[in-house]
Amino acid sequence: MFRSRRRRKTPSFSEDDPGEQRNSPWAILGVLGLVFGVVLVTALAKPEGLFPDEPPERSSTATPREREGAPQRIEPAGKLEHNPVTDRSLRLAEVECELPELTETRERMLDYYRRAVECLDRAWSEVLTGAGVQRRTPRVSLDARAPDCRERSEERSRPTAFYCSGTIHLPRQWVLADIGTREESHLMLLAHEYGHHVQHLSEIMRASAVRRGGAAGDDPKTLRLIRRLELQAECFAGMFMARLAETPAGDAAVVERLVTAPGSTKMTNTHGSPDNQRRWREAGYRQANTGACDTWSAPEAAVR
Repeated sequence: MFRSRRRRKTPSFSEDDPGEQRNSPWAILGVLGLVFGVVLVTALAKPEGLFPDEPPERSSTATPREREGAPQRIEPAGKLEHNPVTDRSLRLAEVECELPELTETRERMLDYYRRAVECLDRAWSEVLTGAGVQRRTPRVSLDARAPDCRERSEERSRPTAFYCSGTIHLPRQWVLADIGTREESHLMLLAHEYGHHVQHLSEIMRASAVRRGGAAGDDPKTLRLIRRLELQAECFAGMFMARLAETPAGDAAVVERLVTAPGSTKMTNTHGSPDNQRRWREAGYRQANTGACDTWSAPEAAVR
């Protein structure tokens, strides 16, 4: 999920089967759905702007938000349906993620996330360079407060995590309550939020804000745009999980369960149906290239 900055004063999916994908196996992916929705403070706002035997509830993320007040410098059509990141079938680099043990302490969680972000940076480096996008490492925060971002009034559910203008927020208590300490779940959550970072760097977020125009946050047009953003981030997360499953840092069986689990039933108006969350996540995981994540050209049925 992403949030938008506070204004300063002065694949081929059929209509019946959009491509399958998201937080528990069944709960964790419900949470990861909310997480990926996590604080739906949208980059769509104005451009200024442990698996138990019983699968856990999936995490949810908020909609990413973009800093407000920045000049509009792009043409929406050129950055959504025809973005250089998704115009070609680019693949993540092979990476070895050497991560510290994940515990519930603030210090260890922050260290774990920072090291994981370094791994994500390396994985996405070839894609971003190949697309001509300038790379930048996102900041990581365990704080639920983001003074520069505002929450959308229609958001009733607390997300698990959210992205706001260059910072991935993973509030410690929210994350632990939603997904415990299962490392693969944390990595998928983080990969989703990093997907919003990729959208930020490639100007997909700003283009969606420009296309939104002055539509209200709960306007059907706005919600359609947000769903395409969130489902694309879910697909990007699936791509990273495919790489993770190839390394010692990821348990391939656990990763498979996470990827193929239905998505969250929360915030479906902004994150898409549980089936579509899973379909897009699985599309990224199975096809493992950015071309599979073009939600902007997908039929409406694939992004409901």
